[in-house]
Amino acid sequence: MPTTSRYVSLLEMDETAASTEPKEAVNRPPITPSVSKPKVNKKPIIITALVGLGLIIASSLGVYFWQQGIAKGLNQEKTTLNEKVASQSAQITKIEKENTDLKTKVNFLEKSLKEATASAEFGELSFSDIQATHYTYDEAGVERSVLLIDLTAKNETKQTLFISAFSFKLKDTNNKSYPLAEQGAFPLPSGKVLIFDQPAVPGEAVSGTVAFNAPKTIKLFTLYYDTQQFTITIK
Repeated sequence: MPTTSRYVSLLEMDETAASTEPKEAVNRPPITPSVSKPKVNKKPIIITALVGLGLIIASSLGVYFWQQGIAKGLNQEKTTLNEKVASQSAQITKIEKENTDLKTKVNFLEKSLKEATASAEFGELSFSDIQATHYTYDEAGVERSVLLIDLTAKNETKQTLFISAFSFKLKDTNNKSYPLAEQGAFPLPSGKVLIFDQPAVPGEAVSGTVAFNAPKTIKLFTLYYDTQQFTITIK
């Protein structure tokens, strides 16, 4: 029996030790074994970043060169427009000058017409010493020629008359008319004076030259002054 009692005492000691163990040990969670994390490969990330940066730079350069192209095109268009404006301004200036010249000629023609009308009312002039020659001259390396008709006109009336170059007309045998050569359009030979708008008092004789743009190949013309006409033969 003593053996049995000793066994019981050992059991009681074990139960007492178990009851005195700290509660923290009872509630402590199980220890989880540590797991090592895999290493991340950073090369793909760097490459992607570099590619993205390259695309951004390329896009920026593309936009820059595109803007430069637009600016260059606009500058060229501006230059072209400025040239057109300058050309049109020159044309306008030329037209204005031509209009001024035309107005001057119209005024002179009106004056000459009045004088010619007055001459017809007062009476006709008498003409004498009519001689004609083809005069050849050089103009910038080109040979030109005009028909020069020398004559003397005398006022037989008692009124002052005007001898107007525009009252003279010249025709060939085919009835083709030839225009007057403009004053200053050619070098007049020494000693000759063009009749342009010459007054003649009663009894006065006026000598001068009338010039026509007529070809030197024609040798026979008819000269008209108002109602009078004269045959012109060139030797």
